[in-house]
Amino acid sequence: MRQECVDRRQRQMGVRDSPRRYFLLTNIGTFLRQHGALAGLVLLLVGAFLLKNAEKTDHPSELSSATNTRGLSSANVAARISQAIESTFDTKVEPIPDFLAITDVKLKKTTFFNYLKKLTTEANYKILQLRAEIKGMNPQRLTHQQTQLLNRLSKTYKIKVAEPIEQIDLLLHKVGIIPASLVLAQAANESAWGTSRFAIQGNNLFGQWCFSLGCGLVPNGRPVGANYEVRKFKDPQASVDAYMRNLNRHGSYANLRDIRACLTKHSETVTGRALSAGLIKYSTRRADYIDEIRSMIRVNKLEAWQKTWWGNNNQHPCSKLVQFERPKVATEDPVHGITQPSNN
Repeated sequence: MRQECVDRRQRQMGVRDSPRRYFLLTNIGTFLRQHGALAGLVLLLVGAFLLKNAEKTDHPSELSSATNTRGLSSANVAARISQAIESTFDTKVEPIPDFLAITDVKLKKTTFFNYLKKLTTEANYKILQLRAEIKGMNPQRLTHQQTQLLNRLSKTYKIKVAEPIEQIDLLLHKVGIIPASLVLAQAANESAWGTSRFAIQGNNLFGQWCFSLGCGLVPNGRPVGANYEVRKFKDPQASVDAYMRNLNRHGSYANLRDIRACLTKHSETVTGRALSAGLIKYSTRRADYIDEIRSMIRVNKLEAWQKTWWGNNNQHPCSKLVQFERPKVATEDPVHGITQPSNN
C-alpha cells in the first residue's frame, strides 16, 4: 500500500521517469521550503524567463499556466516550475531518417552515426544526472524524496539489499554511461544501419524483445509456440535509453559492468572495445558477435584503436575480465584423420 502511494505521488509530481525533472524538483522544492519569503521573487523570475522563451515553444499557453500557482503547496509549486523549465529546454526527438533512400554508403554511414551520436549523448546525460543524484545521497540522512527515488531505482536496477548504504554502492556500480563507440556499432549492426523493419516501424535500434501480446512486432520466422516480439518504442531516444538500461541492470551483462568499474578504478579510458567483451550473451553468435562489433568500431574509426592492447597483457589488472571463451574449432589429425577439438 505504501509503495502504491509513493508511485501515485511520483506520477502526480511528474518525476517517476525523469531524472532531470527529479533533479530540478528536489532543488526547487528545498529552496521554497527553506526560503518561503523569497518564493514570490522566484516565481516572478521564472515567469519572466518562461514568457521570454514562450515564442520558442509549440505551446506558449502552457508556460503561462505553469506560473499560476495560487493555492498550491510548495511541493506542487516546485513540480509546476520544474515541468515548465524542462519543457522549455526539451526538444522533440527527430524521427529516424530514411536510410533506405540514401544510396551512397559513405553518406549513409555518416548520417547514421551523426544521428545516433545525438541520442547517445542525451541518454548518457540522463545517466550522469542520475549518478549525481545518487552520489549526493547521505545514507544516514536521506530526505523523503531521496528515499522514494532510492527505492524506485533499487527496483528498476534489481538491487536486492535493503540497507541504503549498500543500495547506493550497488547503484553506482550499475548506473554508468556506455561509450558512444559501442552504442553506434551495435545500433548499426542490429538495425542494419537503420533500415530494418523493426527500426522503421518500431523505432527499435537494438533488437530488444518484449513478451506481452501486442507489445511489438512479430519477427518473420518466429518459432511456433514462441511468444516474444521485437519491442516498439515511442521514439528512437526511448530505444537508446532502454538499451543502456538493459546493459546496466541485466544479469547477462554483469561482466560488462565489472570491466567498466575496473577501468574506472585504475583511471583507464572506458572503451567500446573493452566493454564489448561483456556482450558474450547478447547474441547467440557469442564470440563471433563480439569480433564483429569490434571490427565495426575499428573499421569505422569510432574510437582510437590500439595495436598493442592492454587486454592482451596478462599483467594488466583488468585483462582477465576482457577474456572470453571462443568455440573450439574442429581440426583434422594429419595422421589418423580424426577430427579433434582445438583451442586455437
